[in-house]
Amino acid sequence: TALDTRVLEIPGARFRKEGLGKDVTDKFLAGLPGVQKEGCDGLITSARWVLHRMPPRVRTFCLEFFGQAREAIPSIVEIKDYLDQRPGGAILAGLEHLDERYLRAVGYAPKSKRGAFPKMALFGDIVGEDDDAVARATAEVVRMANARVGEGFVAVSPEARKKFWLDRKRTAAIARHTNAFKINEDVVIPLPRMGEYVDGIERINVELSLRNKLALAAELDRALHGSWTLARNEELGEGEAAVSDEELQHLREQALGLVEAVHARWTFLLEQIDTPLPQLLPLLAEPLLGGSGAQTAAMQMLHRAPRATLFHLLQEHSLRASWKLELRRPLHTLLAGAAFAPLRGELDALHKRVLKGRVWVALHMHAGDGNVHTNIPVNSDDYAMLQAAHEAVARIMTLARSLDGVISGEHGIGITKLEFLSEEELRPFAEYKQEVDPQGRFNRGKLLREASLPADLTNAYTPSFGLMGHESLIMQQSDIGAIADSVKDCLRCGKCKPVCATHVPRANLLYSPRNKILATSLLVEAFLYEEQTRRGISVHHWEEFEDVADHCTVCHKCESPCPVDIDFGDVSMNMRNLLRKMGKKTFRPASAAGMFFLNATDARTIKAARTAMVGWGFKAQNLGHRMLRALGARQTAAPPASTGRSPLREQVIHFVNKPMPGGLPKKTARALLDIENPDFVPIIRNPAKISEDSDAVFYFPGCGSERLFSQVGLATQAMLYELGAQTVLPPGYLCCGYPQTSAGRADLGDAITTDNRVLFHRVANTLNYLDIKTVIVSCGTCMDQLLKYEFDAIFPGCRLLDIHEYLMEKGMGLEAAGGPRYLYHDPCHTPMKTYSPLSVASKLMGQEVVLSDRCCGEAGTFAVARPDIAHQVRFRKLEELRREGGRIAADGNAAKILTSCPACVQGLSRYRDETGLDTDYIVVELANRKFGPDWQRQFIERVRRGGLEQVLL
Repeated sequence: TALDTRVLEIPGARFRKEGLGKDVTDKFLAGLPGVQKEGCDGLITSARWVLHRMPPRVRTFCLEFFGQAREAIPSIVEIKDYLDQRPGGAILAGLEHLDERYLRAVGYAPKSKRGAFPKMALFGDIVGEDDDAVARATAEVVRMANARVGEGFVAVSPEARKKFWLDRKRTAAIARHTNAFKINEDVVIPLPRMGEYVDGIERINVELSLRNKLALAAELDRALHGSWTLARNEELGEGEAAVSDEELQHLREQALGLVEAVHARWTFLLEQIDTPLPQLLPLLAEPLLGGSGAQTAAMQMLHRAPRATLFHLLQEHSLRASWKLELRRPLHTLLAGAAFAPLRGELDALHKRVLKGRVWVALHMHAGDGNVHTNIPVNSDDYAMLQAAHEAVARIMTLARSLDGVISGEHGIGITKLEFLSEEELRPFAEYKQEVDPQGRFNRGKLLREASLPADLTNAYTPSFGLMGHESLIMQQSDIGAIADSVKDCLRCGKCKPVCATHVPRANLLYSPRNKILATSLLVEAFLYEEQTRRGISVHHWEEFEDVADHCTVCHKCESPCPVDIDFGDVSMNMRNLLRKMGKKTFRPASAAGMFFLNATDARTIKAARTAMVGWGFKAQNLGHRMLRALGARQTAAPPASTGRSPLREQVIHFVNKPMPGGLPKKTARALLDIENPDFVPIIRNPAKISEDSDAVFYFPGCGSERLFSQVGLATQAMLYELGAQTVLPPGYLCCGYPQTSAGRADLGDAITTDNRVLFHRVANTLNYLDIKTVIVSCGTCMDQLLKYEFDAIFPGCRLLDIHEYLMEKGMGLEAAGGPRYLYHDPCHTPMKTYSPLSVASKLMGQEVVLSDRCCGEAGTFAVARPDIAHQVRFRKLEELRREGGRIAADGNAAKILTSCPACVQGLSRYRDETGLDTDYIVVELANRKFGPDWQRQFIERVRRGGLEQVLL
């Protein structure tokens, strides 16, 4: 069949309405296939992209404006007109706007020192080839802001620029209070008329606020007409008498009169909102409406804006409708005393309930092209609120068209805006659709008004999770209610995806924090449904629940980019804890063995467990690995896609796919130093370097640095010994409690934390002659857990510091010349909290180290509990190591991986076969380079020859 070829000649003006930066309302677009069709005319099978190089010089500005938005908005036009001329080659690369509501939603901290909160803020990038030209253009933009009651701030470094843009990335937080549900309608407004649009939105907001206050007044009137809840006689204090019926009736009349008067005032404000101020001047002098202050403010406004209306007074808060001032305070004064405390609480609760249904509109925009995101947060279980929001949307669309704008810029039409397109606008697309897809195979019904298949919101319904929770016993009697509450604010924005270790798109698309939150919510709904219908919760649902909890390394990195600060690491721990409490947690022998090893405190038990795990277990795993290789098996080029737990055979293959590290020390660090007796507090010091000025530090080695990779604990103590510090160690083998908490044993983790804190107080009392000012750790999870120990109450004035940060402060490090080039793997739980980990590693090694991103896949017992997930995580890490290691090798340098986590030493060493890269702990590498390969034996001998004191506890 011959192909039908057509040449389309489309004038540029067809792509957007004149004067607008964006416009996707023309769905026909001269018959251009694919573009703006929302998937209604076929599939795009190939495309060619033209990428433009970003100029090397970049400056980011933040402009805060403190006048009314309509006064500040013209600065957008001025900035764009100025930079469109490309002064000195400077180009505007981005310009974003947040209004006051968005600024408050994202928790914006004003940069200005004037003590006021900005009415709006602009964020922008200016780029160019010449740094001086970019700087001059940025300074001119700041000057423009100064002329519009604004202040400007400039960021140059990548770190500072990232901080400026961070608030813009958190805009989804606007819907936090409505459990992430919002109506998002983007419109495009000509920039010169943007001030009118902002004023129009504020006009809608003021009206919606007054309507909500009138609804509150009506509810208060009903409540005050009804029976009053008063305190019982036994609840009254001494000397307080019960309220008589006569007094009660008198107070009721006064309260109702107050509410009636305020309702009348608010009704007047709503009815007269568009009345010109000259007509209202005599009325504004009335005390009920504002008195002489309101009248004076109106006269001042008329001098500035002769056509001003009552709305403008309300907009500037010269005239206010205030629940707190007009109702709450007078009612609390009228109904004072203990007898009325329950009633006052009910009235406050009533206000919160009514306020929850208040509709308001917030704006943020791509200020450079006039695309305005007009967002309305709503509660999906409040029908009246939804109706009010939809009414507001209709008014917003009318407002946009009245200003020569269009009803959609980048979000398309979909189903929510179809009703706002006219028949004339839709007819060309309907004819085109009939021609190219007469059978309706592509997105049938979309963008068309077919009676048999409505493509608008006619049949749309959004259930609310909140509707199910109130009557459920399981929500009240278990931790599942807390889990549901901890994820209810998720905004579905997906900003957590890039940083999540278990989100491996080529293996699974279901386990990013966002998707796990969606899955958790659905599973909780299933639990509630099955509990309420008395079916009994399905075992399959518990398995799915555990699968979601398993897909987490508890790195907590998802919290930082989250606009509403959800930490799915904490959620995962709570889910595991619930599974354990309910008896639904799967028993995994390898995890149980690891936890037994960590929980043990007896020296003989630890020795036996270490022999079994390291001496036999590691060797057995290595044997399995060699057998797998002998059979010709290799790591798959890409991890297999997964949903749920892999079959046992695959789990075994994943487990032996990469070898466990060999050559570990034969004994623990305590056994090597002979300080295993828990009745004594060991103090290690170099007698030749001790003086009155010597530091006294408390070193908590943790399980990994002491029991498994004992060279880490020894190297830490050797470095402190070399510096002349007096190193106090805990008595006996201790665990910080983090592994237990992360595995779902919150009770055991809390118990360990409490016992350790009590023990450390005893140590502090026993060694009160030592001025311990620093607590040293060599493990990131220990650091995270010890931050909860309140060490400043144990050793007054002390600080918690990673060993590497301490060594850097003391000037310890290698010479710049010689040695291999280093990659630095920053652990998921980085122990370096005071200084930048990359800069610390660079200073200690005497060279710039290269960051190797992504999780190594070990994550404590994660690799042995779910080797299938760990395999997916390692796949991404292997790519990173090959890329960065190859870059170093290309320069003719030997490469080595360094890290600051004992568990990561184990995880990274398992990549040796594929990458050829050796791995070591930073302090161990320092010891090897500074003291030679025999440093362990020498240090142990020196400690035993007078470097050890043991104090009876």
